[in-house]
Amino acid sequence: MFTTIVVTLASGFCPDSSAATQTNTAERYDAIARMFRETRRAPTPLLDAESAWTLKLSIAPTAAGVMDDDRIYLPLREKLLVALDRETGRLAWSRPLDTSAAPAVGDGHVFVYGASVISAINGASGEHLWSVPMEATLTAPLVWDSGWLIATLDSGDVLALRATDGHLVWRRPLGATSSHPVVPGGRHALFLSLSDGRVVALSLETGAQIWERKLPGTLSQPAVGRDRVFVGSTDNFFYALHPDTGAEEWKWRNGGDVSGAAVDGDLVYFASLDNIIRAVNRGNGNQRWRKPTGTRPVGPPHAFRGIVVLPGLMPSITVFNGETGEVIGTQAAAGDLIGPPLIDPAPKPFHVALVTITREGVVEALRPTALMFREEKAVPVSALPGRALARERLE
Repeated sequence: MFTTIVVTLASGFCPDSSAATQTNTAERYDAIARMFRETRRAPTPLLDAESAWTLKLSIAPTAAGVMDDDRIYLPLREKLLVALDRETGRLAWSRPLDTSAAPAVGDGHVFVYGASVISAINGASGEHLWSVPMEATLTAPLVWDSGWLIATLDSGDVLALRATDGHLVWRRPLGATSSHPVVPGGRHALFLSLSDGRVVALSLETGAQIWERKLPGTLSQPAVGRDRVFVGSTDNFFYALHPDTGAEEWKWRNGGDVSGAAVDGDLVYFASLDNIIRAVNRGNGNQRWRKPTGTRPVGPPHAFRGIVVLPGLMPSITVFNGETGEVIGTQAAAGDLIGPPLIDPAPKPFHVALVTITREGVVEALRPTALMFREEKAVPVSALPGRALARERLE
């Protein structure tokens, strides 16, 4: 590829400054830039997908599930937590546990809140590791990050526990609650959107408040991308804030409430309840594309490796090309999803990469067909290649 690019550049260069030559050279440079973009951001082949297995649970789930490399963890009614083998759907283990909150996973463990207690369970065996009582109720799912377990409480406090043993590392009162999970940033910071319209940045190590920013309306879950923190609001604006200070860098006006955002490289994607999804430049907010969602968004998009996955009502999943906005594929579920689809951001050949869970308890695991590497069906030869030669005549 390097040799080809060098030759193309050389053939496109000419000291002649005529308009025609400059135009020709510019077109060549544009073609090279497009080639680089296409090579760098080839969309991940998540869809089309085929069913690896489907399971109808006899007990309905109480909350969204989570997934790691080996298992799917689901809280069920009748005070039960179950682990399913990711590739086969077989029951790996079950454990009595009263919970109605989505678990968190990290370092091979699953962390669950229920009955005013946070518990850690060994993901492989289901063995109980530790429990810590809580004097207040969690208002958002637990978040695991870099060996820390972050909990937001209805008292307005945020807690950081050491994930190995449940030891309380710090506690920070914020004076307001949050219904959205804490979002870790790349600068050893945590970002929260609170019920009183504040966006807050906390130090991951100490819990000290770094900054806060008051915005109008009810806020969506933040999203973080290098030099920006993004949050949508019911005032129909989408805000980009500086991660070190909270200063407003730019904002976008939408035709509906913003359901959430996701960042992949230099692009940020956000969906709103006017059934539009947009891609804009992370740094300055310049729009790259806008597309109808084809469905009512029911949560934030998920962006990785050149694709954007949007959960919706019907279809349940729509996958867009991150560069162009073109729809790559859609996937229907057996009913309303109880939580966002579980997605492997680095799909592996022949393995389950996408799992949907409905409120009725139907779990379906999907494998991308492009990663199954099936050979094309052999077709009988109907005619021999080449051309017939005339028989030589012997004199």
